[in-house]
Amino acid sequence: MPLDEAASAFAALFATASVHLIRSNLKGSAENIFPHLEPLSMALDRTLLVSNSENWTSYFANGLLGSDVFPPVSRIAATQRCTGLRVVKAPKATIFEAYECPERGGSITNHRRTIYAARDGRWTFGSTGDPYPFENVSNYEAKTIRDRFTPDLLDAFLEGLGAPLEPYPKTKELKAVLFVQKGKSPQLKRWTYADVQAGLPWKRA
Repeated sequence: MPLDEAASAFAALFATASVHLIRSNLKGSAENIFPHLEPLSMALDRTLLVSNSENWTSYFANGLLGSDVFPPVSRIAATQRCTGLRVVKAPKATIFEAYECPERGGSITNHRRTIYAARDGRWTFGSTGDPYPFENVSNYEAKTIRDRFTPDLLDAFLEGLGAPLEPYPKTKELKAVLFVQKGKSPQLKRWTYADVQAGLPWKRA
């Protein structure tokens, strides 16, 4: 979805919520825009939507453990009859998850396709949903588990769906919308990027 449509759809999710949603339109470099997600918290009370092309918008939230894409993005995909994606590229995980409403091939929980190779102690691989026509399923029989779904294969999924390969465009000026859920979970602690990068005091044992 284009940025303005995605922002309207996100705001609609909170139309009847008791938490007040504050919207700010932003323009600037990535270095200037992403600090607006601070402070980070398990409350997930800040969301940044970034225009990533004419028809795609990237979703980021200020969660300590990540953006927790599924609840908002799957609901938007279902209500707006569009495609929602969760994309993870990290040294210990390559994950692709697609969301569609049942009328567009998704399940009753709006899951269309999930495939991953990740390490949590040891490498594991898994997939659910029907393969896309562009998938080469023979890759999933690789002897080494981590090679069954690599970042290159993830990029092939994005290309197959016409989605951007990068989380945001490499331009000098980004267009974005920031949403802040004012007063959500005030009992939860908040941390800066520097706190999280240092690993303490928020890091789990």
